[in-house]
Amino acid sequence: MRPGAANDRLADLLEKDGIYTWRWPAYLIMLPEDEALVAERFSHLDDVDMVVMASPAAVTAVAHWVEKWPSHITLATVGEGTARVIRAAWGDEVRIIFPEGEAEHSGSEALFEILRHTQVPRRVLIARGQTGREWLSQRLIELGADVEKLAAYVRVPIELSPAQVEELAKAVSGPSPIVYLTSSDSVATLLHAIKPVPEARDWFLQGTALTIHPRCADRLREAGFEHIEITGADDQSVREHILSNILRVEKDE
Repeated sequence: MRPGAANDRLADLLEKDGIYTWRWPAYLIMLPEDEALVAERFSHLDDVDMVVMASPAAVTAVAHWVEKWPSHITLATVGEGTARVIRAAWGDEVRIIFPEGEAEHSGSEALFEILRHTQVPRRVLIARGQTGREWLSQRLIELGADVEKLAAYVRVPIELSPAQVEELAKAVSGPSPIVYLTSSDSVATLLHAIKPVPEARDWFLQGTALTIHPRCADRLREAGFEHIEITGADDQSVREHILSNILRVEKDE
């Protein structure tokens, strides 16, 4: 359920293994309606010390307006995956602060710990969707930072097409699926999207849920998923978890 090209890349990898996949990105990423407002903000960054990129989607959106960052700007993000996307967009010279290591050690809390102990910025701009990073924003304000949140893109939740609903209705009579989600918000998005098929909720909850962060695992647990695993964010780690779960299910049968 990842947005963007990363979802297709993983699905292509799994299909080479003979694994049937549904490509259900949790959100369609779109530019905001008032593009001029966002363009104006990014063209005048003299009053900002740090820009926080909330996700790869934020990077993709902001790259629409920013070709090169002013020399005084430091970028920050919540994990290595988004840091790599930042490097791809603006090169190796741009300054980035981010928590290193596996995805389970990433997130707003991990970034905040770095900033708290090394560099508390005075003026922060958080580039995000309509909502998000409220915890990080509040913690930075408590440390004296001036924080501005900018909706650099719009997340439109997935709605299943009639063909997808029909396919889901047929599938619920078979084995439960392995679902891969990378954000806490995606849990509610999934459960809402499958409502047209009443049996689908229990079908999903009895399957396996893979995610990259403990916070998302907690949300999955609250929703009622019975089997939850945390995986690394790279495609190979996800693939290995999926293959091991398929083998586990086949052995149980």
